[in-house]
Amino acid sequence: MNNNISKCLASVLLCASLVPGTASADEDDVFSLTTSANWQYVDNVFYLPDGNEPTSFGPNTPRGDHSTTLSAGIVGEKRLGRQVLTANTTFNRTRYNDISLLDNDGYNLAAGWRWAVGSDLSGNLNYTKRRYLLGFGDFRLVEPTKNLVDAESWRFDGTYKLDAYWALFGSLNRDTQRNDAAVRRPNDYDIDRIEAGARYTTRGGTAFELLGRESRGDFPNRTATVFRDNAYKQKDAEFRVRWQPVGHSKLSASVGVSKREHERATTRDYDDLYGKFSWEWRPTGHLGLTFDAQRQISGLDDNFTTYFETETFSLTPVWYVTGKLRVDGLVQYRSRDGQGRGNVDFIDPVLLALLGDRAAQRTEDLYTYSVGATWSIQRNLSASAQWRHDRRDSNINFYQYRTDSLSMSLQYLF
Repeated sequence: MNNNISKCLASVLLCASLVPGTASADEDDVFSLTTSANWQYVDNVFYLPDGNEPTSFGPNTPRGDHSTTLSAGIVGEKRLGRQVLTANTTFNRTRYNDISLLDNDGYNLAAGWRWAVGSDLSGNLNYTKRRYLLGFGDFRLVEPTKNLVDAESWRFDGTYKLDAYWALFGSLNRDTQRNDAAVRRPNDYDIDRIEAGARYTTRGGTAFELLGRESRGDFPNRTATVFRDNAYKQKDAEFRVRWQPVGHSKLSASVGVSKREHERATTRDYDDLYGKFSWEWRPTGHLGLTFDAQRQISGLDDNFTTYFETETFSLTPVWYVTGKLRVDGLVQYRSRDGQGRGNVDFIDPVLLALLGDRAAQRTEDLYTYSVGATWSIQRNLSASAQWRHDRRDSNINFYQYRTDSLSMSLQYLF
């Protein structure tokens, strides 16, 4: 999509979402001002291995620090007949107590149009744009570097009902990302996707979907070589099913194959399976539990690995203690295994021997545990708190870390 056209459409969509139309307002129209304050302490801000210190930010830079984030924004929803316009504009200001070089200002802009034409054709047009500080868990450099990211996303999708059981659907999507740090700019990307499929829904509500997806990725600030390409093409074929066997359970599953090809760096091509299974269980109105298991495939810019096979298992319990108090938890395990040969074929064997375990294909185990609570103090006032632990074990010490964090926030909706 042409960048100028994208900017024009974004402006129109945001303005249309925020400015009331000439039609009479529906009683469900909502326009609100939101404000929030968040405090967080992280004992390992840069996600460093045990014993490592963030010396690039100064000789006395601590491993842990606390920060405060103040946010203000506008949330809007406008109904015009069967059309619904939504908008969410939030600006935030984050300041650290000791590591002031990480201070940053960010924003989150979102606009949407839930459209409908007749009774058989409907869909969504969504636009989002964010600016945020990139975390240090997977952003690994010998010397930690601050990096602000600008991410923008467009998505247009539609569904056409052929009859009571069959429907056709499709979507167009564009994602872009730009990095502020010079060392990360070769990782800037533009990704365009097109998707089409068919859905069959039984009388009992079980849905079966078959879809195809084609993606084209470009890295505008990268020079194409046999080691590292500046573009790729990817094709996915996927089958999905959603089933609700009983009133308190919902099951969903998907399986697909992903094939990525590069024009020059052909050693980075891959073809592999992915899939997901999810079970949502609500035995009572107060308790819920969601179990997810998935296998993901993702490309990796690494000299010794082409892509990651990631298997994730997670349990997410929720307890509605009262009508105003909710407790959430998370137990998650991820296993990431590097696949492919990367650029190994082009690297001198002597150099490989000198690099030792740094030249090995990465294998990692990641563990996450968290518990939090949200309290609706009044109709427009809520508070929340969360404790979280993250740990990554890797066959390469450079990628290992352990970190604990504690956060508290207060939100008011005017």
